[in-house]
Amino acid sequence: MNRPTTYKSHTSSTKGECCTESKCESGLRNNYFDGKRLTTDSFSVEQTYMQGRRHLLNRAIHGWGVVYGYELSQSYSQRSGTTELKIGPGLALDKCGRELLETGTSIQFEDVILVDGDYKRIALDDLLKSIEVMPGFSWEAPPKKLIDALEKKCALLSVHYAERDASHVLIEDRCRCERDEWDHLCETVYYSIQLIDCNACCKPPDCELQCECATGECCEEPKEGEIGPDPVPPARQWHQRGGCECLCHYLTTLTVGSECDTLCEIEGPCGNVRVDSQNGVPLACIRLEIDKCGFAFGPVSDACGPRRLIKRNDLLFDLIRGCDLTYIKNYGWKAWHRHPDPILFPDFADAFAQVTPGVHEDEYVTRDFWVEFSRPVRRETVKDSFVMNIITVEGDDWWWETSRVPITNIKETEDLITRATIKVDGTWLESTIRGNSSRLQGWPTRVEIEIRGDFIVDCNGQTVDANAHGLSKGPTGNGTPGGTFISTFPVAKQESPGYQTSTRSKGVS
Repeated sequence: MNRPTTYKSHTSSTKGECCTESKCESGLRNNYFDGKRLTTDSFSVEQTYMQGRRHLLNRAIHGWGVVYGYELSQSYSQRSGTTELKIGPGLALDKCGRELLETGTSIQFEDVILVDGDYKRIALDDLLKSIEVMPGFSWEAPPKKLIDALEKKCALLSVHYAERDASHVLIEDRCRCERDEWDHLCETVYYSIQLIDCNACCKPPDCELQCECATGECCEEPKEGEIGPDPVPPARQWHQRGGCECLCHYLTTLTVGSECDTLCEIEGPCGNVRVDSQNGVPLACIRLEIDKCGFAFGPVSDACGPRRLIKRNDLLFDLIRGCDLTYIKNYGWKAWHRHPDPILFPDFADAFAQVTPGVHEDEYVTRDFWVEFSRPVRRETVKDSFVMNIITVEGDDWWWETSRVPITNIKETEDLITRATIKVDGTWLESTIRGNSSRLQGWPTRVEIEIRGDFIVDCNGQTVDANAHGLSKGPTGNGTPGGTFISTFPVAKQESPGYQTSTRSKGVS
């Protein structure tokens, strides 16, 4: 890349000399020229500039948190005879914008630093005092108070930026005095734990974007005629979601800097390590156990709740598409959904259940009125989520009257289900559908089946994306949780007298 031509004046400017000597806080980098003497300070300036710019972009654009990986599992070490915590490869960004790269390791309780709620280092005795246990007891017979405390307390595991010297060299100066130097600097990670209440492990983070009521003018004023001929007062101007004033205020007051000159030296298993204990990235909540030597890592209690995640571009697009949501995958009456022609009444009756003459049942499991979900949902949230209305003509004034089918329950009994089949009241089915119902004779009727997605909660705790797409028979979903799926179809009138046997032998496809 060609450097721009620099024009210099023969007369020096006092103002220019003053600015040249002023401290540069926005970013100092090397200016190379023929004859420039490169010193260690020159290369330090180069590294500081490049790292500072990279860390700034990481903080400002990506934020901080776990990018990927850091899978956790408990394992037993035959070598040490104690439990270890196995940590898989992963990448995280801390609040300073530094990359915390883990290639895979196993750690024991002795390999972590202990911190308090403010991420300040504490000793093991201080940790014991925080749970009101005095040190000096025997680990082989721990006090009951300590055991009870560990039932309520979890260890929050965090990963921190660390660095250590590598590639030792021995330097001899002019006076033949030797000194130790290191040819490289290894950027690595270190881990800490702090005791927290277990019920706080999955506490969602606070919203960083806090919008106040708009007081100024909006970014775009409505076009003339959209609301009315009169000028639109500021209070009635249109604001899109978030509002330009809200976003502007948030970004104007946002600071992406962080205090990062906090490396403290720790004696590690492979020599001294300098660790930033102030800017950790939470990973998981872990149960602590007690063995004959002290604390040991127990099972992982929550490997996702405490994590602050960085959402990659592909993940954001998948979230927009609703890839994380459960939807209605299939349903038994799909062939009838928004059908233009009336469904034969015998076919409609067969879709409920077969009734044995002379045998009465309190409720019947329907044959074709079932719904299949894309992933398991919680059964207790499904029962009152189905509504079936039969709309008939009122004889006197020709109003459309709505009668609700008595749905009593669903067939399935497991806690998590992927399919729900509704049950209907036995007396209603025998008298209205199988009997001579005046409501269904003489005129065609219309059936509306409603599935309330806002009521149904899936195995991840999100409501089912049940929104329909026009004439599409499914699957449902518009990329947002909740919504209502409404399926309608016309049914031909019931022939008199009574119920006629259908020629259809199979269920609705």
